[in-house]
Amino acid sequence: IMSMSFAPNGRFLACFTQTFILTVISSTFETKVLDFDTSEGSSSLPQQMKWCGEDSVVLHWKNLGVLMVGPYGDWLRFPFDNMNNNKGGNLHIVPEIDCCRVITDDTVEILQRVPPDTMSLLRIGSVDPSAMLLDAADAFEAGGSNADEAARTITRTGMLTEAIEVCTEAATRELDVAMQKRLLNAASYGMQFSYKSDEGGGDETKDDYYFEEGGGAKTIMGTKETVAANNDELNPSPPRMLPSATAHKFVAAAQKLRVLNALRNPSVGLAMTSSQYDEVTAAGIVARLVAMKRPALASSICTYVALENSIQA
Repeated sequence: IMSMSFAPNGRFLACFTQTFILTVISSTFETKVLDFDTSEGSSSLPQQMKWCGEDSVVLHWKNLGVLMVGPYGDWLRFPFDNMNNNKGGNLHIVPEIDCCRVITDDTVEILQRVPPDTMSLLRIGSVDPSAMLLDAADAFEAGGSNADEAARTITRTGMLTEAIEVCTEAATRELDVAMQKRLLNAASYGMQFSYKSDEGGGDETKDDYYFEEGGGAKTIMGTKETVAANNDELNPSPPRMLPSATAHKFVAAAQKLRVLNALRNPSVGLAMTSSQYDEVTAAGIVARLVAMKRPALASSICTYVALENSIQA
């Protein structure tokens, strides 16, 4: 064994042997997960071997670029121009909790496996409800006449809420702004049918909404639990529909993306993934921006996400 690297979760160990084979085993040394032969591409040892998240390994050779190996032996090679010329150049791989950063003399790039939600959405021929909702939303934007019927089909299966949440979560994992908008539009399109179904008396999505009845009595998530209230029995007020948990997730995702996109702006240079945002928290991001001497952006984020006054001060 010439090189070793533990996964961030400590469950797996990547080893590179003198026979140019990448081996991944469990940290208990009881299970071999992967053997990947690199001898066809290079007859030298990699300069770096790091984990990309918790389920893929990234290796770097000077003249070959970066090789990413997935958990089932699938691989992708990423050449870097500054490494393939006579000038040489520097390249460093920095592992993160869900990705890795490739830092060169000119750029900082994020390398990440395609998230599961995105795979279920965009896989060719996918029949996942979220993929069907995305197709229906795209058809609606294009003026297709059968878009609404496709969305109603998902509603009748009882999977509409799940499809909306998958589209919402996939949007937060995307780095491309155009794809973020496309996925959020699909989730928004699906929520319109949630409201319509409820107004029409259907049972498919009633469990996704809160109803406030008679000025105070509240039915929670469609269950029979109620909160006592002082209602005027002679003059009951009509039920009022409040945002569902799915709607709250949608708003939180849009808010998160707005902050992340502001941080990813080249003028700021603090690119983060959704998982990193969740770990650092908004307060930690504000602290980093202050350390970077970006008080205006830090103050704007404090106001936008409604941080406590003690943090804003």
